[in-house]
Amino acid sequence: MAKVTHRQHLSRQYSTINLWIGLIASLLLWAILLESVCLGILYVSDSLRNKDISAFAKTHLLTRLFVSTPTNPVPGTKFLGTLGPDGWEWAQFHVADDLLGWRLAAKISVFHEPKPDTKYFYITDDNGFIADLDDPPVTLEKSVDAYRVIILGGSTVMGFGAPRPSQNIVGMLRKGVRDRGLTGPNGRHVELINAGVDSYNSAQEYLYLVSDLLRFKPDLVVAYDGWNDSRHDFNNNVTPLRTWPHGETQRRIAKSYSISGSIFLVTQNLKDFLTSSSSKLGMIELPQRVFNKLRSQADGVRSSLPPFDPRNIEYFDLNRRAFLALADDQLSVALFLQPVVGTDDRTLSSEEKASWWHPRFDELLETRVPFYEHARHILASLKARDQRNGHYCIADLSHSLKGVSEPVYADTGHLLPKGNEIVAAQILDQLVLCGLLR
Repeated sequence: MAKVTHRQHLSRQYSTINLWIGLIASLLLWAILLESVCLGILYVSDSLRNKDISAFAKTHLLTRLFVSTPTNPVPGTKFLGTLGPDGWEWAQFHVADDLLGWRLAAKISVFHEPKPDTKYFYITDDNGFIADLDDPPVTLEKSVDAYRVIILGGSTVMGFGAPRPSQNIVGMLRKGVRDRGLTGPNGRHVELINAGVDSYNSAQEYLYLVSDLLRFKPDLVVAYDGWNDSRHDFNNNVTPLRTWPHGETQRRIAKSYSISGSIFLVTQNLKDFLTSSSSKLGMIELPQRVFNKLRSQADGVRSSLPPFDPRNIEYFDLNRRAFLALADDQLSVALFLQPVVGTDDRTLSSEEKASWWHPRFDELLETRVPFYEHARHILASLKARDQRNGHYCIADLSHSLKGVSEPVYADTGHLLPKGNEIVAAQILDQLVLCGLLR
């Protein structure tokens, strides 16, 4: 009798387990079916809107299980694959920095595909500098016969627009130095370091220099910028020294001190993970898209570009003077105003006029043209001062591409390799004219 009761107990136990297994399996199958339907709707929607769908499979949890992992093209680096235009994909390429907001991670290789059929390749070395495979390594200790030059700037220096690092503006400077046989004072060989970081304005460049790069003992520092300074939005960021990542970091830290705030952060992180990472779920992304679409229609269309703000010019002038204050017998400083579309009288090529960015051309001019007009006056005033016996060099390079008929712009500011080559030649001419290269 006891054996029969025991068997009945085991039978009920197994039945309960099988029931739970069946229930979980059914829920899992329904979830996979629902996810498949949502992904199908999202895929069709993106296709109908002519949105790039080449990376669709690798950015969703269900489909990326079937995507093969690409081979690392640069052994010894962490390969991040191909990054699209979404900001979340850059999280591993950028390192949070409490002073600068962000900086480039060290020993990274990554492709960047902002638009279909447009791909750029970035490599960072042990110091987080952009470099190519055959570039000489940068060590903290400088050889006695080296004339070390650090190039500061935003994404135009980092290499946005160049298929390979050797084709960015620093790569073209390196090629020009080699082809023209240029040297530093006393015949020292020129060593170029690409310290460009995407989206940096001149205030961040200055902080990057004085907080970290001076330990590399540069002989010359070149600041090649202007574009990002013209776009700073004082409505959202009180000063160029404090950008949106600083504000976001402060907001998250403040919330973390309360239980309710911590719960909110966990919920937000989970939402971002499921809707904005490489593990997106279609069943969450689809209703979120619908909600965002309805909200945007209710709010109306808003311009993404702030109007021209004279404070941008004030800070640009302040940053120029801060850089020049560093010039002495041990360090020379060069300040160059970069070219961007619409700041000169250059006629765009037919290919540039047919580009995706051309329809926004007139809208951009409302901010950048007045900024560049004031920036030119600032540089002319600073250049008129005593140039400290060759310890600094100032030039307006915004007209460097005037008269060039072939395509030189990848978009409204980033240069194609040909544009980098032309501007690099202008930079070298100015440095020779100022006596900083020979």
